[in-house]
Amino acid sequence: MEFIYKVLLKDISYLWMIIFIMISAGLAKEYNLFAPAFAYVRNTFRSNKFVVVILSAIGGILPIEGRVTVSAGLLDTVAPKCGHGREKMGIVDYLSTHHYYMWSPLEKTVILPIAAFGLTYSAWITQIAPLLIVSFLFIAWYIWRQVHEEEINIEPGNFKLSAVIRNSLPMFVAIGAYIYTNNFIMCFGLLALYYIIITQQWSPKKLLGYINWEVLITVGVVIMLGNYFKSQSGLFETYIKSSVVDPTTLVGMIIISFLGVIASFLMGSSGKFIALAVLMAQVFGPQYFLWFFAVDYVGYLLSPTHKCVMVGNRYFGTPISTYYKALGTWSALMLITAGVFTFAI
Repeated sequence: MEFIYKVLLKDISYLWMIIFIMISAGLAKEYNLFAPAFAYVRNTFRSNKFVVVILSAIGGILPIEGRVTVSAGLLDTVAPKCGHGREKMGIVDYLSTHHYYMWSPLEKTVILPIAAFGLTYSAWITQIAPLLIVSFLFIAWYIWRQVHEEEINIEPGNFKLSAVIRNSLPMFVAIGAYIYTNNFIMCFGLLALYYIIITQQWSPKKLLGYINWEVLITVGVVIMLGNYFKSQSGLFETYIKSSVVDPTTLVGMIIISFLGVIASFLMGSSGKFIALAVLMAQVFGPQYFLWFFAVDYVGYLLSPTHKCVMVGNRYFGTPISTYYKALGTWSALMLITAGVFTFAI
């Protein structure tokens, strides 16, 4: 029974969140529910890209589990139906929701090292600042240079405050309620119901048509694989604790780093990658923490058991090769930055 829960059932309810957001986003897109709000942003800044910037910024700061799914639903309302423009939204969705792990005081990836090393929040930000800065620069570069105006699908519309309140505000109310209650089934289930009511779309066939079943199946499998590897995390931790490798040598640091990135890669868990980074810094020295954080974070970002990649891959049709090209570049920038600040400065 313990195996069934830890591997097959744990976190599987997350799929309901995906279903409700797909239905809500599908209705919002088909009936142009967000057009008045998007029109205001586009007319104010004279750019479709600013709509993407705002949506990605909103998705990126949400202190909720499933942030990437909510962000995907928002971005889907401006994504074209197919083509490279749609594929790029998968990358924007991923990048904009994963800098959160470096700065949010509500996230365990920040709380754990602060507690373990007795840091203040300002001291933490100072320490992680090199990775944060290079990450924000890369994300900004990607949105402004890789996403083009004509690839953003915003229907013509006029700003009306009443329409914004009626159509757009409920989405943010649902997000706020989820932050407060942590009940995504209730919050996003009611949101989907609200959009069904105001659009008068009662057809089960039509509503089910908004659901990408391939996404659900793929994410479900990835969740179960991730659960399995996370259940084996004790093996990795025991091996690292018992390691006699000398981190002051180049070969020793390469071996330790390789073990960390492989463990994080297999588990695909933010909680596990930061636990490994902290453990490795406690065993081999806190002066190496920035490097271990970068190494283990890269393993987590690139992990095949990390469901966020699969959400965008199936939701936006973003090829895995495109993901790894973008994430590989981001990862390389973080590793180079961490390497310079750890070993050269």
